[in-house]
Amino acid sequence: MNTTRQRRLKKFRVFYLMFLPVAAYFIIFTYYPFLKGLIMSFQENRLLGVRPFCGLENYRFVIKEPNFLASVKNSLIIGLWDMGLYFGFSLVLALILNEVANRMVKQSIQTIAYLPYLFSWAVIGGVWALIFDLQGLANKFLSLFSVEPIFFLATPSLARPLIIAMGVWRSMGYFALLFTVAIMTIDQQLFEAARIDGAGRFTQITHIIIPSLTGTMKTIVVLLSIGVLTHFDEIYVMVNPANRRMIGTLLLYVYETGILNFKTGTASAGATLVMIGTVAITGLIRKFTGYDEE
Repeated sequence: MNTTRQRRLKKFRVFYLMFLPVAAYFIIFTYYPFLKGLIMSFQENRLLGVRPFCGLENYRFVIKEPNFLASVKNSLIIGLWDMGLYFGFSLVLALILNEVANRMVKQSIQTIAYLPYLFSWAVIGGVWALIFDLQGLANKFLSLFSVEPIFFLATPSLARPLIIAMGVWRSMGYFALLFTVAIMTIDQQLFEAARIDGAGRFTQITHIIIPSLTGTMKTIVVLLSIGVLTHFDEIYVMVNPANRRMIGTLLLYVYETGILNFKTGTASAGATLVMIGTVAITGLIRKFTGYDEE
């Protein structure tokens, strides 16, 4: 047994050595900070000196804190809407692109749809602000119909729709690209057989393309479920005192509590609850979609 193990180690030693930097990266920048944060969640809020352990006091405070509960609500609303709209719009876009016969037109639309995904949220937020500012394109368009200017960015009722629409605009092209690649791998003989049987294009889409995308759909849904509670960048660049109540998410709560208010123990407890919630949501989605089934 030992001889066999030694032979395997000798045979694959190059791959093990290549894996060491990757393992070191995750240990230093992922697992160690996570363990450190988990320990801090059981300690009192102190920046310097020894942090006495306080048991579950931080968790008790967080789950009763009105701002945290409001952040949970906002995160679920924004995250679930994003999840559904990302999936739906990207699938429809991929199906539409698949029907475009002209290759140049198809590639142009793909590039235009995918391009926003390459920009940072800071750039996207700047573009969104230019569009929906008091002097932005949206209000200039409304002025053509003699409509009074609307301060979109400071109207609470419009805060969530704008954030959700911004995310869909940025990420729709990326997920549509995943669907498009999956469509390209479908066996063309299935379409030929369907045409011989007299099946129209709509029938081919509903009976060949969509069933063939089941595996890709499951993967994308699971990927999207990971981000339900972890919205931060787009919220940070768009939040202001007027819309804070409607779009303040869990990670924004953790950031403000830990970085701005120096309550490290409370923030760590909130971050740990976000991680637990993310694992729970992802597990439920995997179970519901049958992601782990053969």
